[in-house]
Amino acid sequence: MRARLSALLLTTLAIAFMATTASASGPTSPGKDLVELNCDGLGPITVAVQRGENANGAAQIVDAKGHGIGVSATLTLTDLTTATVLATELTATGQGNGHPNQQATHCSGVLFDGSASDFFGTDLPPGVGPADHVQLTIDALAVLKL
Repeated sequence: MRARLSALLLTTLAIAFMATTASASGPTSPGKDLVELNCDGLGPITVAVQRGENANGAAQIVDAKGHGIGVSATLTLTDLTTATVLATELTATGQGNGHPNQQATHCSGVLFDGSASDFFGTDLPPGVGPADHVQLTIDALAVLKL
């Protein structure tokens, strides 16, 4: 179960913000998901990210020119019903040394907010009920290219 959750968290991170260099603007393309983030100095933004487990495409800012390059992130999965942190995953580009000469911007957001059964399916962790309210959040640093 722990391995499955870890893989799910890493997949979500890849989908959410760890991005490669690219520039884009305008509305989202087919085959991409939209993620709402709040970034220091910018406020709320929407980014379009590639779908799928192996997604590593650009986190493109929707309706504006620009993209984000992920530097580090913390994903936290919390059972809000019981106020229990179920998992935390930390990632960093280049073991924390990625993009050392570029200014990073703090961004955060909610990647999932719903029932435990919608998040886990039928393979629920111990102590988590199918109707429990769970939330997956991201707290990240990214190099924004605007």
